[in-house]
Amino acid sequence: MAEILLLSIDRMLAQRIGDAMGQRIDVRMVQSLDAEPLARPGVIVMDRSAIPSDRSLAASISAVADQAAGRSIVLATDQQDSEQILHAVRAGAKDVIARDAEGAEIANVLSRLLNATIAQQSTGGRFTLVLGVDQEATAMVASDMALIRSADRQPSLLIDCSLPTSAAAAYLDLDVTYGLASAIADIDRLDASLLSSALARHAASGLGLLTFDGGTGAEPAGIAPTDIAALVRLLRACSSEVVFCAGSLRHGGLLRELALLADQVDIVCAQSIRELEAARRLLDRISPDHATLERMRLIVWDHQPTVLLDGRRMADALGTGSMMPLPVDRAQSRNALNAGQPLGIAPDGGAYQQALRRACGAGPQHAKGALGAIQQLRRGVLRKLERRP
Repeated sequence: MAEILLLSIDRMLAQRIGDAMGQRIDVRMVQSLDAEPLARPGVIVMDRSAIPSDRSLAASISAVADQAAGRSIVLATDQQDSEQILHAVRAGAKDVIARDAEGAEIANVLSRLLNATIAQQSTGGRFTLVLGVDQEATAMVASDMALIRSADRQPSLLIDCSLPTSAAAAYLDLDVTYGLASAIADIDRLDASLLSSALARHAASGLGLLTFDGGTGAEPAGIAPTDIAALVRLLRACSSEVVFCAGSLRHGGLLRELALLADQVDIVCAQSIRELEAARRLLDRISPDHATLERMRLIVWDHQPTVLLDGRRMADALGTGSMMPLPVDRAQSRNALNAGQPLGIAPDGGAYQQALRRACGAGPQHAKGALGAIQQLRRGVLRKLERRP
């Protein structure tokens, strides 16, 4: 968790900062940084009134900057003239706030710097990028991976960029109202607390879902690839597990940056020469380096041993570091998608679930019988039909 270190003896200032941040960030008053462990990402607020009169402002800020280990410094001062601010910035301060400021005036500055610091300093949770040509298949694999990993890695987040609507939202049976555009607009104040209240959440697993369209059924306008990359860095810092389904994204630069950030890159592809060629063209856009290729794994969707285009040949054609066959019962997977009952945590997910659990490093799930699974799927289909006007 992040923290704010306040170099001051003014308890009222500390209280105002804590109130402005909604008491969700620790605010610690300290006399100096000499004996303070800087183990957590954070921001340092310097109280101008706490600086001795015989010491210059520039020297004080420079001394703190030398000990700050890359943390942003904010000066709290009564003097707001341009010369004072210029001296503070030249000495190493990132921003200046008024000592008597309250609420949003404090929160806007500190939240922005905190999020930037968290994204830069925090190693963050595990990040998996899932690519594919078939959007539904890719979204199902990404969703089930996220569900399986969320069992012991909370908070967990799935980001789905399928268009025109989110395939993951349908598969998880979730109504989504908060999307990438909203999260990017909130990026200066985005944290785990805001995410927990804004995201659509899968009740059985606690998995959060963020979609490209945000429930609108249309591609959001005005989002730059750099915005998405910055958001992913921040969300990774706020989560233990992030699975990113690329879906409709085809921007080579963005996918390349996400692949560099990822701990694992999975490519979902069926045993089809046309789909294999489309996957190869997608990788050509990314232009992955050798290290990224080694982190890539081909997931052979609906693997059939009798098809001559086997997984090993496909992996060789794509240059991926590893390959995993994924058997799919087409009727079962279609029922699961229609009912909003994901196979990754279904009582009887069959060979598909077992293969994905092995891919995620999870142990086998005890089956509860096929009859219960069929009844659960039937209830899901009926529930969706009842919602229709």
